[in-house]
Amino acid sequence: MANRDDDLPYLDPLQALAAAQSGSSRAERLDSIRAQIAPRDAGVPVATPAPAHVPHDPAAIAARIDLMRARFGKARGDVVSALLFLGDAQRDCDALSEACTTNRWVLMANGVAILSDALRRALPSEPKHLDLIGLLIDALYALRRAETRPDMGRTGNDLLRGLKLAANRELPTLA
Repeated sequence: MANRDDDLPYLDPLQALAAAQSGSSRAERLDSIRAQIAPRDAGVPVATPAPAHVPHDPAAIAARIDLMRARFGKARGDVVSALLFLGDAQRDCDALSEACTTNRWVLMANGVAILSDALRRALPSEPKHLDLIGLLIDALYALRRAETRPDMGRTGNDLLRGLKLAANRELPTLA
């Protein structure tokens, strides 16, 4: 069977080029229209449903503090273990900070921030620094308790002030 002209509608190269150009110009116009519309959409705030306030379980937070305290007790044995603990405890502080934000616990969040700062500044070979880290971990228990009892707000603030002073006095400043 021979090729017929009606079987090959774009046998003429000029016709094929014209058809291709018209197709690409349509695509370019569509892209141009999309580009003009996109900035307008970017300025319009899109209503997204607010995430429901789902507090972290206080027992889970206490368990994380307990685990951190137990790991710290084992890490005090040698400098390498203490160094590894300081890095791992930083991740625990990040998780505790997130839990405090979710639960809207300001006092404990400040205590976690002091502990996190102390973990970065502490030297694993310095016993005073490790003693301070232990004290800060233990203080998280008291701060968690202060968050759950409305009559302990002032006590929690006083504790935070003392912890901050102790951390600034005992730990070297970062350059």
